Amino acid sequence: MRVVIVCLGLLAVTAATARADDLCTRAHHGAAIDLDVKDADLHDVLRLLADVGHVNLVVADTVAGKVTVKLTHVPWDAAACAVAASHQLAIDVDGNILMVTPAAGSRTPHRAGR
Repeated sequence: MRVVIVCLGLLAVTAATARADDLCTRAHHGAAIDLDVKDADLHDVLRLLADVGHVNLVVADTVAGKVTVKLTHVPWDAAACAVAASHQLAIDVDGNILMVTPAAGSRTPHRAGR
């Protein structure tokens, strides 16, 4: 009986400490979009992409900046990864929530002035 309880306890700890998936390491299958913006606020572009993908979005306070993007017929999730990469950001997925934070190894706070 103790062995079963210990195993269940280890499974619970493993599930609780599992890291969210990184959106940008997955194959991109999102709806194709065209996106053409110049000097747009990074938060606004990320919100637009989250709306297209029908997902929720959380952006860290340390994420800020402008972005210029011209993409044609690109999956929305690939577009989000391209925007994130241009600002050294990571996008983690937890269910239907995207969490945008400075990538590991980048300097914080991250204020991109592009």
